[in-house]
Amino acid sequence: MIRADLIYIGAGVALFIAGVICAYVASRSEERLAAMQDTPTYSARDIEAIYHANGAYAQPCEVTGTIECDYTYSGPLSDQPCAAYSHTQAWEEWGPAGMLDRRRSAQGMVCRNSGVDLNDQRVPTLWVRDSTGRVLIDTLNAELDLKEIERRYEVTSASFGGTERRIQHVEQALPLGEIYVLGYLGERQGQPVIQRHPSDPSRKFLISYRSEQKLAGAQQLRSYGYYFAAGITGSLGVVLVIWRLMISRGRI
Repeated sequence: MIRADLIYIGAGVALFIAGVICAYVASRSEERLAAMQDTPTYSARDIEAIYHANGAYAQPCEVTGTIECDYTYSGPLSDQPCAAYSHTQAWEEWGPAGMLDRRRSAQGMVCRNSGVDLNDQRVPTLWVRDSTGRVLIDTLNAELDLKEIERRYEVTSASFGGTERRIQHVEQALPLGEIYVLGYLGERQGQPVIQRHPSDPSRKFLISYRSEQKLAGAQQLRSYGYYFAAGITGSLGVVLVIWRLMISRGRI
């Protein structure tokens, strides 16, 4: 078996592994979709009734309604009030290209350094209010589905040396307004609270600015896309390996 055969076979194996990874991601997306579809949506009054009837500790539940907070944050770019935000700064430092630098821009600059700075904030608790009352949400360890609020690009030039710092800012937030929560019933100071699962951290605990219907549609589309990618890459990998093995053994 020559070196070219090994390269082709290695590429085929890599494609097959990529297909397996895509299939795994698709299955996880389906599990998330199933968790939303299988969990009933309760009103604040229903949550109170279930809690006072039997506790129903760790029972999965969904609630929808309007955010209420004891305090809020202001978005670092938009200054918009929110219950949580994520501010990402992807930066690059550019300078004049030297004689040996080949990968230079059209302006004769090269990237000398880069990185990403992330700033996340969330309120520890919030309330979801509907027409029947409100229910407490403990946001600790919740997966936050945030809305992109603002994207900004800036370039800062140094006063000497001809260097530049280029920064891509992205602000995502959980704006005040309607939200969807998928979590598990618990207790705090004699009142019901929706929180993460007490013993299984892999169970889905989600707070989203989108409705359940929009989330379900996005998850289904994501699942289909990854299954399609899994089928294409996995099949190509198998075909490539078989084809090269047949060539190396003189059967083609």
